[in-house]
Amino acid sequence: MAACPQDAIQSCRRIPIALSLPHDPLLDALIGGNADQLPLSSAAKRRLLEEASDADPKKFQKIDGLLWNIREQELAEEGVPVTIGDLKRTRLLESDRLSTTWDSWELTTGRRQSLKVLRPSLRKDPIWRRRLARGVRFARSIEGILPVHAALDEDWPRLWVSIEGMTLADLLPAEDLPESLQITRFLAGGLKGLKGLHDQGLVHGNLRPDKLVLRPEGVGLVWLDPFLEKPGTPREDLAGLAQAVALLDPEQLDPIGTLAHTWAEDPPPSVEIAQEILVRFLANHLTETRHSILMRSRHVTAREGEARLLRAVRSLALALPPPKGSACLRAGMDSVLVVAESDGKTVRGGGLAALPARHLPEIWTPKKGLDASACRMLLRSFATRRTGDETRRAEVQKTLGSTDLQAEQMCRWLSAQARLRATAKLLELSRKPR
Repeated sequence: MAACPQDAIQSCRRIPIALSLPHDPLLDALIGGNADQLPLSSAAKRRLLEEASDADPKKFQKIDGLLWNIREQELAEEGVPVTIGDLKRTRLLESDRLSTTWDSWELTTGRRQSLKVLRPSLRKDPIWRRRLARGVRFARSIEGILPVHAALDEDWPRLWVSIEGMTLADLLPAEDLPESLQITRFLAGGLKGLKGLHDQGLVHGNLRPDKLVLRPEGVGLVWLDPFLEKPGTPREDLAGLAQAVALLDPEQLDPIGTLAHTWAEDPPPSVEIAQEILVRFLANHLTETRHSILMRSRHVTAREGEARLLRAVRSLALALPPPKGSACLRAGMDSVLVVAESDGKTVRGGGLAALPARHLPEIWTPKKGLDASACRMLLRSFATRRTGDETRRAEVQKTLGSTDLQAEQMCRWLSAQARLRATAKLLELSRKPR
């Protein structure tokens, strides 16, 4: 498989966007079966197709039909000027037999727009100009659809919609835990726009994440009247909406996200039924949430005593400062020393190769508390000191100006801190809502 060309890399997005050509099993077979997995531009698809046919004569004559369609798309993309009127196009969003749709920016204000332009070969055709005009007239009277602007009498007939917010595609992939409120906003906003379309006898036909826009006033639906190869249905629109919204909760961790996944596989018969189901589902969800919060609040007063005990345990841990001094807790047969030292405020300790001790890790501080695993290592070292090199440990103790009594006092203090820490952790766990 050839590497992805540079222009294809620049067109890659986090969410795969279907460009002009529909899925074709022959294209999969010719370029290695990865057509759906690679977000390729038309030029990149054409190059891969030509490379596959150059390498195998059996594929030579099979590509003509596909090559014709892909080349038409490529010319449609390349023939559109970078700047049209006051809009500068950037990334191709989609392409059909009639037009191409681009992510663009308004040069004077810097506002983001979704721009739809007739194909270069069709831009002077009066039939398709009138076809676009009819779609604009319908879109301007539909509730829930973002306002559509048009310039159909100019050299490049075009439609555009002001985004003025974040699209659902901008929020993907979902990296944080799903939020029920956000999923509900996109689902309810999409249903409102679809209801307006379906009430007029129209369908959206191409509902993807970049068509749902989150604005301060709510979620709006972008509809630029796509060219449909075959008539769409309301259920297909509902399935497309559910598939887009379900991307906010890929693991189905949220109940509203799970509802969207269910609709993606088996959508309701109509928008009205879908809205009723969503309202009932949200009512049950809010009732369960309210009940859970109420039950948790009833346990607050019953655990005031536990909270006071926890504060007492924490105060006791800070009441007695650590004993000052340094001590060698163990000398291993591999010449590794285990040393603990304290300045009366902070306890440090750990293994080292030789004195003087440098960069010993913190075992206990008033702010951080006790490092339990490091504390266990020090206590275990002192308890098993006689299995090591006691002669060398005595020499190190003498060098540090310490005695085994001071080492034992340090270990007793650390053991007491470990028990207080365990008590505090148990109390914290008991206070968490079940």
